[in-house]
Amino acid sequence: MDGDERESLARVMDTLAAGLEEERARHEAGLEGAPALRALFPPNGAAAHPEMVKRLRAAGDEPMARRVAVLRAEWHAAEREEGWRAAEAAAVVEGPEGRTGLAEAERALPRLVDPSRRRALASAIEAALEGPAAAREAAAEVRVRARAESGLAPDWAAVVEGDELLGATDDAWRELLGFAARRDLGAGAGQLRRADLLHLTASPALDGLFRRPALDAAVRGAAADLGLDLGALRIDEPSHPGAWPGARAHGRRVLFRAVGGLPDWQPLLDALGRGLAAVHHPPHARDAALGPALGALLAGLCLEPAWLAARLELSRAQQADVLRAVGLRRLLQLRCAGAALRVATEVERGLSGQAWREAHREALTAALHAAWDGVRASRDAETAPLVATLRGFAAGERLRRALRERFDEDWWRNPRTREHLAGLLAAGRLPDQAPAQAAEAGQELALLLERGGR
Repeated sequence: MDGDERESLARVMDTLAAGLEEERARHEAGLEGAPALRALFPPNGAAAHPEMVKRLRAAGDEPMARRVAVLRAEWHAAEREEGWRAAEAAAVVEGPEGRTGLAEAERALPRLVDPSRRRALASAIEAALEGPAAAREAAAEVRVRARAESGLAPDWAAVVEGDELLGATDDAWRELLGFAARRDLGAGAGQLRRADLLHLTASPALDGLFRRPALDAAVRGAAADLGLDLGALRIDEPSHPGAWPGARAHGRRVLFRAVGGLPDWQPLLDALGRGLAAVHHPPHARDAALGPALGALLAGLCLEPAWLAARLELSRAQQADVLRAVGLRRLLQLRCAGAALRVATEVERGLSGQAWREAHREALTAALHAAWDGVRASRDAETAPLVATLRGFAAGERLRRALRERFDEDWWRNPRTREHLAGLLAAGRLPDQAPAQAAEAGQELALLLERGGR
């Protein structure tokens, strides 16, 4: 394969990747209920052709071969993905407040104070998910077969990393969750359901601190201090009822539909970091590790006691409690990813149907000490986002340690940090070194929370 052919392939891949990012973003913004994904793939296109995978491997270009193989799997599953996305957009939840769309119900669930109404809405959401979940499961099965045909093997090393993170943070999670559940819900951790856990970790009592103006100021301040050009991103705040709650990055486009309070902070910073990592390089040349690492670094600002205290004007008496609330949400995300990853990897080996749902329910319930919904298994069907969460956290924490060592504890306002981050973004990749360990980063997080930030 000569250089011209490789460049032509890269351009086709970039166009296809950008089109998929845009169409998925439109769907998740509530603008397109039935996205058209399959039509984006050129007929017999090299960017998703099995022979191209073989040729690239024969030429020794395994990274490009993997990208083509992944696109091929997406092409095979595209029609099924269109189906589950349309099904979710059309789903109706018959909740205690009446009929509403799925996205709106998911957004409202953590904010419900009354436990009986919260659990009633959770049950209604679970019922509404049945149709979309079946469609998601079908899409996952098609994608798994296509991945296997292209030689994409499960990443068992990542599964081990997820298991190790669970072991490293189990005591901290159990203690923090148990204390918060007794204090805020009057219940033991073993009595919780998923909806209760979401409400608990939303920390509604802290809404007066984690206000939207404070978040806006924190984002602007962090960008200014770190020399990050948010103007290079397309940041949308969709208000359509069908828009997915939370924050997510699609290339350099960031979608943010606020939930309110603490749950908005870390996801928005994470999404901005991922988006910024995508700005300077086309899709085919992006380092898969940089975006999650930079996202984790920015989200980790919320675990810097001095940064958090300055942004929220906290008293010393408030700092430890607020830090533990932030840490509890971070642990929730990490432990969800670690537990779901093993099951998703088993799906890549053929696990399906009710056995898949039951395995997912058991894994998440055991990891989080709260009863989980099996119908949500297909939402964790893809291993790549779960691996990115775990390895991004580990790499982000290692980057944060390096910045602290080089530029002092207030690295986030040291002008030299700007130059360092600018170099990483320009290079488009993290420094070459041994992989960071999620378990080690998890232990450090647990120790930070145990000490209350001291």
